[in-house]
Amino acid sequence: MISIEFLQRCIRVLQIARRPTKKEFDEILRITGIGMIFVGVVGMAMYIIFSFI
Repeated sequence: MISIEFLQRCIRVLQIARRPTKKEFDEILRITGIGMIFVGVVGMAMYIIFSFI
């Protein structure tokens, strides 16, 4: 069961939170996209390397 203290902390976080600006959102998207591409390239390289072994 969820405690009252946990719900109070969740409400406090939601009250403090704000929407990101367009600039912040674009930066988050760019960094996330670069990370996804990096993980994909590493995964593909590992697949290619291990498929020849």
